[in-house]
Amino acid sequence: MALEEYTVLAALTLNFARFTQWPEQAFVNSGNNLQVCLAGDNVLMQSFDSISGKAVGNRVIKIINSDKLRNLNQCHILFLSELPNNILSQVFLDTKQYPVLTIGEESDFIGSGGMVAMVNVDGKIQLHINILAVKSSGLSISSNLLRLAKIVGDN
Repeated sequence: MALEEYTVLAALTLNFARFTQWPEQAFVNSGNNLQVCLAGDNVLMQSFDSISGKAVGNRVIKIINSDKLRNLNQCHILFLSELPNNILSQVFLDTKQYPVLTIGEESDFIGSGGMVAMVNVDGKIQLHINILAVKSSGLSISSNLLRLAKIVGDN
């Protein structure tokens, strides 16, 4: 994916952060930071620099390179780009008990257990949200944002 496209996804991720609530204990070890972890190529890392240091409520976004997929419980948001499904499944197992908002860009990201997919359909980004995965992790997404998304996993 091109830098410009990832920069759009970075801006959308910032907005997701502003419309998501984490339990207070999620910030015990991160101080004033809202930690956005990235697993992807250098273009992904470069594009997310555009939101580094931005305010989300009383917290500041800190970008963390998580290519090695370790210590993912330190993340508040985990953006996963172009990982094989078997690795995605393991990441979702590893983060399931933590309040980590997982975001991807493929339509099958949700089916693998991800929470938010930003899918490019005919040049427009569609939001898909797996509401069961979000709720089971202790996160809460604003109804204003949910209205804009295709909700998956809500019975």
